[in-house]
Amino acid sequence: MDQTQGIAHQHVLCVVAWWPEGNSVAGTFIKEHIIAVAHSCTVEVVHVHLVKGNRPWPSREIRTSNADGIRVHSITIRTPIRRFGSFEYLVRKAYTELAKELHSERPFDLMHIHVRNEITEHALPIAEALDLPVVVTEHASHYHLGILDLPAKQQQAERASILKWFSNDRIVRVMPVSKNLAGILKNDFGVREERIDVVPNIAAPVFIPAGNPPKKPFRIMLGALWRPPKDPDLFIDALASIPSSILQDTIIDWTGYGPFMERIQARCTKLIPNLDIRFPGLLTKAQMAEHMQTAHLFVLPTTTENLPCVILESLCCGTPVLSMNINGIPEMVNDSNGILIPPRDVQAMADALVKILKEPLLFNRDAIAKAALERFAQEPVRNRILLNYRIATSKQESS
Repeated sequence: MDQTQGIAHQHVLCVVAWWPEGNSVAGTFIKEHIIAVAHSCTVEVVHVHLVKGNRPWPSREIRTSNADGIRVHSITIRTPIRRFGSFEYLVRKAYTELAKELHSERPFDLMHIHVRNEITEHALPIAEALDLPVVVTEHASHYHLGILDLPAKQQQAERASILKWFSNDRIVRVMPVSKNLAGILKNDFGVREERIDVVPNIAAPVFIPAGNPPKKPFRIMLGALWRPPKDPDLFIDALASIPSSILQDTIIDWTGYGPFMERIQARCTKLIPNLDIRFPGLLTKAQMAEHMQTAHLFVLPTTTENLPCVILESLCCGTPVLSMNINGIPEMVNDSNGILIPPRDVQAMADALVKILKEPLLFNRDAIAKAALERFAQEPVRNRILLNYRIATSKQESS
C-alpha cells in the first residue's frame, strides 16, 4: 500500500532534541528520518540550543537555513542561569513564537517530536495551542542508561516527569526504534501499547553492497563515538590474547572520535604493537560506507545500546557484525549475519574473532545486504513513519 496517499501535502513541524551542525554528528540519525519523510511531506525543523551566556540577561538568536531541501530553524538561547524555571520559560517562549509564525504562513497538520528531553518536552503546549496531533520518535538510551546516572531523588523526579509527559493525550503515536526500547517505554513509563509502533533507524542510501572484498588482507572495521558505554578495551584485550600467527594479513580500520581515542591508541601501541591498526578519524557517511564495503567484519564493543546505526549500516553493505547480546542489538544481528557475545567477555570476543578469521566465508554478504535493506533502507522506514502520520491525523479528524 502506498503510504504517501493523503500525506503528500501535509505540513509537519519536527521538533528535534539534536541536529547535526558544523563538525557535530549529534542527531544524524534524526536527520535521516526527516530526510526520508521530506520526500513526501513539507517539513520544518526546529532545534533549540541552550548556551550559558556571560551577560546578565538572556538573549535569543534564530538562524534559518536549508539542509538537503529541509528548512531548519536553529534557535540559540544564551542565559546566565538555568534555575527557578527561567530556561523553561525561555524555551517555551521561543517555541511558541516561531511555531505560531510558521503556522500563520501555512498551517501545520501535525507535530513530530524526535526524542523527548528537558528542552523538547516544552513543545507539547504548542501542539495543544495549535490543536496538532503529536507523534514521538524515541532514539535515546536515556530511559535505560542516562536516567540511572542521576541521584536517587532526581531520578525519581525524572521518572515522574516522563510518566506525566507520555500520558498526555495529545501524543497519539510513539515510535521507538527498537522493540527493547518499546518494552521499556511501556513497562517503566506507562506508554500505552496501542500507541506504540517500532520504527527502526535508517541506513542512508550510500550504504549498499559493493561486491566481495579481496580475501587478503582481512579487514576489521570499528566505528563509533568512543565514549561510555563503548568498551574499546574489550576488543584490544581480545586481540592481545590471540596468537600473532592467526592475525597475519589483518588490518584494523579504527574509525571515529571521542574522549577514549587517546587511550585507545596508547593501549594498541602497548599491547598489540605489531598489528596494522589505522585511525582515519571521523568519516563522512560516504567514507564510512566505503570502509564498510571493503571490510570483512564490523565490530562494535559496547555495554549498553539502543539500535546502533553503525550496525544496520554495516549490514546494508553486506558486512557481518560482531557485537554484544544486549538491548536492541539482537533485533538486528543473528546467526545469519554475525556473532553476538556477552558484554565485557574478553574470551568470548577472542573466540569469535578467531572463528571469523579462520572462516572468512562464514557469512553470505549478498543475503545479509538484501535482508538489511528490506528493513533499514529509506523507503520501508519512510512508509512506516507515514503510516503513523496517517493514523495520527485520522484520529485528530475523528475526535
